[in-house]
Amino acid sequence: MSEAPVRTTFRTGLITVAVILAGLAFAAVMLPRGFSDDLSRIGQGGNVVVLIHNKDSVQSLELMTLADAVRSDYAGKAEFLVADTSSGQGRTFVREQQAGDNLLIFFGPDGTRRGALQRVKDEQALRLAIDQAFRLTR
Repeated sequence: MSEAPVRTTFRTGLITVAVILAGLAFAAVMLPRGFSDDLSRIGQGGNVVVLIHNKDSVQSLELMTLADAVRSDYAGKAEFLVADTSSGQGRTFVREQQAGDNLLIFFGPDGTRRGALQRVKDEQALRLAIDQAFRLTR
């Protein structure tokens, strides 16, 4: 067996691995820092805002940007989580909640659903909805 096919196969394998790693790194940076997908946090004693996120939707990305802009205001008052519709856990959550894309769902400390918000376009409306869902005052 000549060395040329071995080198070509090895090079192709390295390129494939590099492309996969780059794809995983890109996927990791698609979620802003601090957004967890640990949906088991619902009902664990704190208020939770869950963003139903579809990576292929511009509206979903806009909603995530809005949630990211306000979440620091709710540190210690509400935890922001993501249900990624491309994951099995996310799809199960969406089915169980009978939810669609581009939606925020609010859960109280005991895990009861406190409301949902769809098609929010600005930070003020998002803050108002969160404050009402969790009975927070400013």
